[in-house]
Amino acid sequence: MSNERIAQLRRVSFCTHLPDHAVQALAMIAQPRSYPAGAVIVLAGEPPQAMYTIVAGRVKLTRIAPNGREQIVNVMGAGQHCNAVPIFDEGACPVNVEAITDVDLLVLPIDQMRRLVAEHPPLALALLREFAGRLRHMVNLIDNIALHSVQGRLAQLLLNRATASEQGVLMAPLTQAEMAAMIGTVREMVSRTLHQFEGQGLIRIERGAIAICDREGLAACAEA
Repeated sequence: MSNERIAQLRRVSFCTHLPDHAVQALAMIAQPRSYPAGAVIVLAGEPPQAMYTIVAGRVKLTRIAPNGREQIVNVMGAGQHCNAVPIFDEGACPVNVEAITDVDLLVLPIDQMRRLVAEHPPLALALLREFAGRLRHMVNLIDNIALHSVQGRLAQLLLNRATASEQGVLMAPLTQAEMAAMIGTVREMVSRTLHQFEGQGLIRIERGAIAICDREGLAACAEA
């Protein structure tokens, strides 16, 4: 168990406020592993092998419809984690996990995680808080797809992923295909809508990012 491993775990969302003994126990079972961009880390429906925390890089969580259409459930980066649900329900992996970029992970074997959750109640509570947040995210996703137009859903996605910067408010990097899958539409519609937003002065499309020029105007579109 190294200090570096403990520091990596401390940066994971559910570990931030865990007592030292719980983080040390996690560090004892954590196994570093790297995957190249495009690698499939987890297949939905397969027996779970591990929970994964992300040290560096980005992954996408997806479901694939019978017609082959991909629905991105979430995109995750450093400090986040995936495939924790089977720790509690002992079911199959609920989503596919695929590397968007090269990723470095800490692998937490599922059987040992179940043991640690039983031995360390603060760990169980921390994971349950994470589940509650993700449930809210899923409710919002369903609400957006069912009740809002493509323009409204895309505007809300841009606002949700915006971060402050010296140049204005920039959206964290996503491809148009990823944005389309996240809001339940096709890439061509995303491209068309982004250019509409730019023509209205709501955003500015830059190399590798999108600058939000009119947050209030974009928020009004999000209600459509």
